[in-house]
Amino acid sequence: MAVGARLVAYEHVPTGFEVVIGGKELCPGSPGGIWNLWWNVQLSDDPEAWDSEVRLVNEFQKNLGGLTEDQRLVRAHMAEFCRVSPLFPEAVDILCREIGAGRMVKPYKLGCEGRNLLESLGFHDGDSMREQRIHYLEEYSEALRRWLSGGAPRTPMEAKVSGFLGDVTESKEALVNDILSHLESGERSSQQVKETCEAECRRRMGGAFDTRARPLHCFDCAGGRVSEGGVPECPCAHGTLIDAGLLCTRVNEDWRSVLKEYRRFAEEYVLAYALAVNSWLEGVKAKPVTSLMRCVYVTEDIARQIPVRAHASLGEWDDYKTWLAACLLKTLKSNQRWHGVEEPIDGFPEASSGLLKRLEAR
Repeated sequence: MAVGARLVAYEHVPTGFEVVIGGKELCPGSPGGIWNLWWNVQLSDDPEAWDSEVRLVNEFQKNLGGLTEDQRLVRAHMAEFCRVSPLFPEAVDILCREIGAGRMVKPYKLGCEGRNLLESLGFHDGDSMREQRIHYLEEYSEALRRWLSGGAPRTPMEAKVSGFLGDVTESKEALVNDILSHLESGERSSQQVKETCEAECRRRMGGAFDTRARPLHCFDCAGGRVSEGGVPECPCAHGTLIDAGLLCTRVNEDWRSVLKEYRRFAEEYVLAYALAVNSWLEGVKAKPVTSLMRCVYVTEDIARQIPVRAHASLGEWDDYKTWLAACLLKTLKSNQRWHGVEEPIDGFPEASSGLLKRLEAR
């Protein structure tokens, strides 16, 4: 942790919040360094706005009696989660491992949420952010090369890239090779990636280019800006820019349907991981998401791997893991939804039934 910054003694922290004292970079707009850990789920700092599921999880937390500093840091890490981060869905695997281990295992920033809580404690520094950026850009490079070779997707990243691009064409190959030249140059400049992908989108969309729409929004915000240390101001920038560029290669189709593809990838993996975490809470074997619905981005192999990996990471039940897993399930279910639009998870109550059953039974 940063010198002078520390977590306030747990008995003085309101349920559903975290409090830090000292340090140089306390959360903007939060006097005293108070962070709402449910912000990325409810988008409100008012506890009265929390729904019945959040209240139930909070009540369970109260009955635990106390949390270790490591457990509090895992919960703080979860508060960063964002389904449009380039680390999604890997971020869920990281959190499952942390819940099982009872401590943080990867100092990666899991999204653009969290409001700098862990930064105030000395996590997510320049070195860890550079390591994280290199990690996911290497995954993009591998996925792009897999698509060029015509290989079947083996990972969620490869499934996303393959699904966003569709069939191989000469123009798509040209864009992919341009992106790869930037990613593999050693510099990995977000500005170069931004210019390449934005040019592709503007060329194909013309007057329809609208940066209010995801994933185009990154072209109009932090997509090209970096800190003095060369780290993108938004860790989602590189991935979001690449996603937008890949999707724009299909703009000759109905543009609204192309935008839905961006959302569909997240929704399928939200449901797949929710089913896995929920089944752990209920103590039953997980159903692979592909047994419930036709998926575009979750392949049969990936669908089978997700629950096995999640259950192995979470390990044996205990009350603390149950609470953290319930926090994760609620976060998966409700984080970053698109303005009240229905999602696949809404049609499958078995993906979140354990959120109530397990907590109410204790």
